[in-house]
Amino acid sequence: MSSERLLLVPLIALAAGSILEYLLAVPVSVLVPVVAAVGLVSVVPLKNRQLFGCFLAFFWASWGMATLSQRLVGGFTDTGIARFNGQQVVIEGLLLRRPITLPEGQRFELQLERIYRNNELFLAKTTVLVTIDQGEGSWLPGDRIRFSSKLKVPRLLGLPGEFDYPRYLALRGIAATAWVKDAESVVLMRGAAKSSLFRWIDQLAVHSHQFVKQTLSDPDQRGVVLALATGAQQEVSAGLTAAYSRAGVSHILSVSGFHVGVVTLVWISLLRWLLLRWEWLALRIDLRRAVMLSALPCMLFYLIFTGGAPATARSVLMLTALVLAIWSEREVDILDVLLLAAFLLLLTDPALLFDLSFQLSFLALWGLVVLTPLLMSPFERFIKHGWQHSLLLFCSASLATVLATLLPVLAAFHQASFTGILANLVVVPLLGYGATVLSTVAIPLIFMLPDVAAILLQLAGWLVQLSNLFVVWIAGLPILHSFCVGPFDLLVLAVLLVLFSFVRSIRFRVLISLVLLAVLTVQHFSSVQADDGKLRLMFLSVGQGDALLIKLPDGRTLLVDGGGYLFGNNRDFGERYLVTALHSLKVSRIDFMVLTHPHPDHLGGLPAVAEQFQVGEFWQTAALGEGNDYQRLITALNRQKTRLRILKQGDCPLLAGTLVCTVLFPLEQNRSGPVENDTSLVLHLQHDSFSALFMGDAGFSVEDQLVKYGLGEITVLKVGHHGSKSASGEHFLRKIRPKVAVVSAGAGNSFGLPAPETLERIRQQGARVYRTDLQGSVMVTNDKSGYMVTPLVTENRLVAATRRFILTGSEWCVKKICW
Repeated sequence: MSSERLLLVPLIALAAGSILEYLLAVPVSVLVPVVAAVGLVSVVPLKNRQLFGCFLAFFWASWGMATLSQRLVGGFTDTGIARFNGQQVVIEGLLLRRPITLPEGQRFELQLERIYRNNELFLAKTTVLVTIDQGEGSWLPGDRIRFSSKLKVPRLLGLPGEFDYPRYLALRGIAATAWVKDAESVVLMRGAAKSSLFRWIDQLAVHSHQFVKQTLSDPDQRGVVLALATGAQQEVSAGLTAAYSRAGVSHILSVSGFHVGVVTLVWISLLRWLLLRWEWLALRIDLRRAVMLSALPCMLFYLIFTGGAPATARSVLMLTALVLAIWSEREVDILDVLLLAAFLLLLTDPALLFDLSFQLSFLALWGLVVLTPLLMSPFERFIKHGWQHSLLLFCSASLATVLATLLPVLAAFHQASFTGILANLVVVPLLGYGATVLSTVAIPLIFMLPDVAAILLQLAGWLVQLSNLFVVWIAGLPILHSFCVGPFDLLVLAVLLVLFSFVRSIRFRVLISLVLLAVLTVQHFSSVQADDGKLRLMFLSVGQGDALLIKLPDGRTLLVDGGGYLFGNNRDFGERYLVTALHSLKVSRIDFMVLTHPHPDHLGGLPAVAEQFQVGEFWQTAALGEGNDYQRLITALNRQKTRLRILKQGDCPLLAGTLVCTVLFPLEQNRSGPVENDTSLVLHLQHDSFSALFMGDAGFSVEDQLVKYGLGEITVLKVGHHGSKSASGEHFLRKIRPKVAVVSAGAGNSFGLPAPETLERIRQQGARVYRTDLQGSVMVTNDKSGYMVTPLVTENRLVAATRRFILTGSEWCVKKICW
């Protein structure tokens, strides 16, 4: 490995320490890096390179751990915000950053100062993430506002592979969230105490944002132009964002090196052209070096103007280093510049390491620098010049970025596309060289020549429309799915990139690469679960909703309902939670998808599943659904030619050996009338002596009919209607006498579910009660030896053991020191 990469060891150590603290979340005092620094200084006179390197690595690793520990462990222990969890209060505080505009509202971070509850005042000092559902306010950082809202301390649902949203917020210093229905209910108490350069830039950004919105009426054009010109990606519709992602060109929507380069090039070209008109000045100073240096404040202004995203900050730091190198007439290695940018960003905020945009930005550029020459090398001797060489270089660069980001994209989004290599040929000229340049030039003209700016923005909007049409078409092409990308795969990717970046021996590169790829292949196939003859019922914790995944003894899968948001909020529950859970459970296909009834808390997650997984059969009752989610589900199923079945009492849609699935309700195919809870599809599953009853949202009236039907004792009951007091009647429970009862309900839900009287009725029959709001996802496993109930989500044993070891060792050291 090259010894010239002076930042490589500090960067790796800083990243390793940050990852270790993220996984373990153990308290690390700031004294640890101080002690490490003292040790580092003390070994300098020894002139031992290995010893110095060890202390250097320890210092930066402890720095990362101590910095993150302040947020993950000690950041919110004394805020007292938890006592207001779920309560309606009046909040007052200061805006910390410029509000982010959403398709219909806003989101911003608030420095909480006062909480009013029942005419009582509580002082607090923490950060709250506030979402305005509708409307926009003209607030800017430093403004003091007040509003009424229900504070919510985030918690995990308890789903496999669930995104750790509480830890994500903790890394950003946010302790709670708040939701406000309308911007008009927010009161501006006082403007910022004093003006500043940052506030002035924020005002310019807000004015530019509003001008673009007034100029472009089409929401799809407006959203993309705003993303290109101001960095506001949140106004791009969810459907269009998904299309750009499936087409493999979502990178064009984020302000990164390309956009910063365009701004810098435009500034340098215009300024140089103007200064060359001034002959007296041109004869006395080096215009080339002066113009280069003037680009630095321009890039800093652009960074603040676009919101300071990690990808933009990385680009500005790298271009700053390159500009300074050119100005001082020194050569520079692009990998050194990349390491410098990463190190400086992580030094200021190690939490950025866990920001997906930070990861993808650096990996894409890393792959571009390292892999593009390797992909070009076989063709260099044949194609050296001309448009063929340019086209080959463009395709090689696109393929390099796809390969470098493939595994992280699969891990985060569970799908990746190689169509980006083709799509870039069209999208980059249209948006990169066209719409980006036009909208970037239009922004400063808004304040000088608004009519000209409007014409440029409309031209940019026309180019965006062409790009959108092409992207939507190419997004329909097949894409790559993955169901088992994990931390080990990402570690192998990082090792391979380091190998090809810093190891010069080609033989060593090839040998280690083959070994790693072989290990990766073995690990991939060994993780695939073989059919073991066991029946697994996985009651997924989806909040205030229902979702049940059944893995049959022959390996097939049956998904009953998909959870969802009871009230619309423009978010896709399936994409956010259910799809991730299924991937984590190594599900590659849904053989049977069941919708008990089309209420949003049962239907909401199924459309995303149908769009990403092959579905063999779809079961529902004759009570068909309405609305966009139901139509989206049926459209996705029809597209893949899934068999649709309408079921009624007496049907036996599944028979596999000793396993029988029978429909107990509804009685007949009645298509008239509204879809009510008592139209739910009720299923009975029998596996040898083990039986399970899934009630959907059915209540007393359905239970009475099941008793008349002759239903006997069962092993597992999925309690009807989330444990409502109008379900699980005493007579019904005495008849079926369940041994295990599972209630699917959301933590702290406003309906008070499960009802205490319902739980008492179940316990009186001797059943063990499991609740997803308390235990998270629950799994019931049955085989020849009997059944067993276990939590589906368990902590990694190695991580837990390491945490206990560190905490125990810390306590021992403290006791010894105190003694």
